[in-house]
Amino acid sequence: MTCGGTCKVGFMNQIIGAARLIQEYKGLEKTPHINEQLAEMVVLRETGRACGLAAAQKGVEEPPGSGVFLPDELMGNVAKLNICNAFWRVMALAGDIGGGLVVTMPSLKELKNPEVKGYVEEFYSFGSDEPTENIMKVHKALQHWAAGLHGVGTWHGAGPVMAQKIMLQRIVNYDHEKELVKRTLNLKEKKKK
Repeated sequence: MTCGGTCKVGFMNQIIGAARLIQEYKGLEKTPHINEQLAEMVVLRETGRACGLAAAQKGVEEPPGSGVFLPDELMGNVAKLNICNAFWRVMALAGDIGGGLVVTMPSLKELKNPEVKGYVEEFYSFGSDEPTENIMKVHKALQHWAAGLHGVGTWHGAGPVMAQKIMLQRIVNYDHEKELVKRTLNLKEKKKK
């Protein structure tokens, strides 16, 4: 067991950074729905980070005295499930912010093509002072993350999601939660036969 896909936290840093740069290149820093999307991406990333940290912090030396520490089984599985869903959502939000260019933008090679270079620079600069090449590179980076192979790789990395669900069903004990409700509601004990 690992700390559950927390490598994707670093990948989400790249996605969030690219989405924010695109927002700035397009002059949309004050656009409420994009700011909300970016904030949601940060929450998803930080939730993944928190679960991974909790798995590591709650880990134990196994076997005792061996010097080998394993992450907490419950939190490691929760982290993996959380990251799987979060990463898909972050990719979707980034794709929305990047827009259709994420999948339809021409090759960077067109900036060297004398026949179309002027058009590419005019239409892909968004009126920004940023070099068009930079704008296109950031869109291509976002294409790599949001429209590439990372979704399936995240879903099946370290094993399929069902493995975490099965492990959770094996290790979760609901006695604590049941006792909380019994005490809160002052439920009476069953009659013993």
